[in-house]
Amino acid sequence: MNYGERIQMARKQAKLTQKELADRVSVSQTAIHKLECGRSRSSRRTVSIALTCGVDPIWLETGRGEMSLIGATPGMTQAELATAAENGDAHRAPLFARLPLISWEDASRSCEEPNESFHPGSVEAWLPIAPRSSDRAFALHVPDDSMEPEFREGEIIIIDPTRAGKHNQFVIVRLEGDATVIFKQLLVVGNRTYLKPLNARYPLIDVQGAMQFCGVVVGKFKEY
Repeated sequence: MNYGERIQMARKQAKLTQKELADRVSVSQTAIHKLECGRSRSSRRTVSIALTCGVDPIWLETGRGEMSLIGATPGMTQAELATAAENGDAHRAPLFARLPLISWEDASRSCEEPNESFHPGSVEAWLPIAPRSSDRAFALHVPDDSMEPEFREGEIIIIDPTRAGKHNQFVIVRLEGDATVIFKQLLVVGNRTYLKPLNARYPLIDVQGAMQFCGVVVGKFKEY
């Protein structure tokens, strides 16, 4: 059974039409249709689709393990499932979500169109991570050594674009009049805002104009 067939099987078990499933996971009916017929082979919404249908996301993604997710009911959100697990009502919880690893150019475009999904063919890779971020999260390679030693050039960082940056957080931002996005630590001192590189060889950026938050770094990914 392939990915599309598993989605169709899960949807029918949950007694949902393609339109109903699409509405609940915030995609188009066409997107669900393409997944079920094999025209699209992956989706950023795999975890949401699985929880909406009340099945195990790992089974839906890979075919491994059991289809049923003990403690889950169709339409349950990740937060509700986590609560059920804490209460001992769920014996198994989703172990991973899939995040697209994208280019910094795509990250800049994502700032302009924050609700635009990443097409499976346009991403460098899909990363399995624990689902502690929103379903709009994505990953980037650290572009240089300005954030060493905490973040080394080439490492993979996980960004959640639904979070607003706070003092001392590591953020992805775009400054007014600049088309590129940058990765720095946010410092808010009184009514002044700075972007701090962790590498002392790089200068502190005094933010003078407007600044657009593209996301907050919520973790790193390392594969062996």
